[in-house]
Parts: sequence; structure tokens; C-alpha cells
Amino acid sequence: MAEKLLIKNLKKGHEDAYRQVIEDYGNKLLRTCYLILKDREEAEDIVQETLIKVFQKLRTFKENSGLYTWIYTIALNLCRDRLRKKREILSLEDEWVGSEDVESHVETNVDRELLRKELFTINPLYREVLVLFYFDDFSIKEISNLLNEKEGTIKSRLSRGRNILKEKLLKGGQLNGE
Repeated sequence: MAEKLLIKNLKKGHEDAYRQVIEDYGNKLLRTCYLILKDREEAEDIVQETLIKVFQKLRTFKENSGLYTWIYTIALNLCRDRLRKKREILSLEDEWVGSEDVESHVETNVDRELLRKELFTINPLYREVLVLFYFDDFSIKEISNLLNEKEGTIKSRLSRGRNILKEKLLKGGQLNGE
């Protein structure tokens, strides 16, 4: 109900509603964009660009999804465009790695800064899904809607991303129990 009121006030051009969107979503967007782009300045640019687009295109928002989902979709599309321009998108790897539980190792044995560093080395297709799932707490269904992909594709990317991250961390000798 609060979101509907926020949307209504945004569409009416109320300054308080704009401020609330920035307060509610600004830092989350920045973190997500930073983790995808690997560059704080670029992430800040994307967040600003996202918010400008949100405010400009608000009248076109059909409310088929939540405001949060719509804003994140815009931000993710802008991140993808930026990555394309930088020619960072790599072809998908065909190799599957082991299926051991990565989360338990990560949660108990890896420093977050190291995890962030290794996350930046992963193909953006996998990094995007990992960030949305683990850092932004989106469900597979929500990620599927955000990225306009089938749930099976998201599960596959999440699994492959976990395994690639695990292998990178193991190769670096950063996980205990080797």
C-alpha cells in the first residue's frame, strides 16, 4: 500500500517522493552497480543515470511489477550497456566445476574483501546473478523477472557462478580445509 502511494506521489511530481526513492534505493543500487561494474565512479554514474531515467519515464511505468523491480531492471540494463561498451562480456565457459556447497565455505572461511575481489574476475553474466541473489537478496523468480530470463537459466547461471567462484577461491588457496 505504501508503494502505491509512493508511485502516485512520484507521478504527481512530489519532491518528497523523489527524495524517498533516492533514500530507499540509492545505496542498494550503488552497491549492485559497483559489484557488477567493478568501478565506483562508473557505478555512481549508472545510479544517477538510473534515477534520471526513472523520474523521466515514470509516466510509462505500468505497475505490472513493483517499483523496486522496475528501478533495478533499469539499472541492470544500464550496467549491461556499459559492460558491452567496454567489451567485457566474455563468451560463456563450457566447463562445469564441482558441486560442493560454496556458500558454507564462503560464509565461514573467506574475507568479504577477497570475495569481492574474486567476484570481479567472474564473467558478468554470472556475477550479475550472484550479486542479485547473495548481496541484494532477490529470489530466483525475482531475478528471472528482472533479467527477463527463464528460472532454469537463472538457476544454471547461479550454479555455474558459484562453482567458478569456488574454483577461483580454491586455486588461490583461500579456502580452509585444502
